[in-house]
Amino acid sequence: MFMRRYKDPRYKISLEKPGLPSGTLTVCFFTDLHNCCSPEETYRIEAILQRNRPDLILCGGDSIVAKPGCSVTPAADFLTHLAGKWAASHDDDDPAGNIYLAMGNHEYRTRIYPEVYGDMYPRFVHTLEQSGRLVLLQNEVREFTVHGLPVSICGFSMDRRYYGRIRHEQLPCSALTEAFRTGQNPGTPPSDSITLLLAHSPSGMDAYLEWGADLTLCGHYHGGIVRFGKHSGLISPDLSLFTGKAYGLFQKDGKSVIVSSGCGEHTIPVRIHNPREIVTAEIHVNDHPHP
Repeated sequence: MFMRRYKDPRYKISLEKPGLPSGTLTVCFFTDLHNCCSPEETYRIEAILQRNRPDLILCGGDSIVAKPGCSVTPAADFLTHLAGKWAASHDDDDPAGNIYLAMGNHEYRTRIYPEVYGDMYPRFVHTLEQSGRLVLLQNEVREFTVHGLPVSICGFSMDRRYYGRIRHEQLPCSALTEAFRTGQNPGTPPSDSITLLLAHSPSGMDAYLEWGADLTLCGHYHGGIVRFGKHSGLISPDLSLFTGKAYGLFQKDGKSVIVSSGCGEHTIPVRIHNPREIVTAEIHVNDHPHP
């Protein structure tokens, strides 16, 4: 079988956070699998993860394809397999041994339209839960420590009104604050940890930067199908042409957003100057990385 090309770009990010110890957190991120997980593709993804030796593995959603009658088994089995191998290198009670996932628009659609997609969503989520090591974050936060560095992983589920094609509402920063507000938590990023935000669509990039996560990880645009230059792609899923948010690292006021071209595709299985990828981010806390 033909094995599609993968890249593994590595981003080095300097983070100044007074009160946190100095150190480096290495995160591997994959997104938009869309059931593209044949044995050959699984082998390629595992090889990249092994080579880059991350502290955390994160997934940005759209592991499945929201099409009536489409199986969730390929993605569910792949994630379960990957989680088992990752967990084997950690203690049973080590939260860094979990793989943390956000909700993509495909998972979101299967959840809110059961009359269209039947039991696709509950079957997919049941498999994740059965693994014991796959944590789907739906407007939830997980906090723990990795190598002495406090980490907060936030999984944002964007409402359907912001996903519309051609015309859609612009995501406000307040939507994130409301999503993460619980009890004594005001819904803002904690200042005493490295805050990682999993937010599927880069259309809300301005809101993510304003909300203030240290690093936001996105996918959804598939690199724009055909990539031009550093950040631009031909077309986005909301049918915006020549979008400048299709790919790469974006930074503002000490905050960073990485948009990945993802691991798969659906409907239009085309990629030009736009290989599949697994992203690695080195976050250097209070310590400037070597070039």
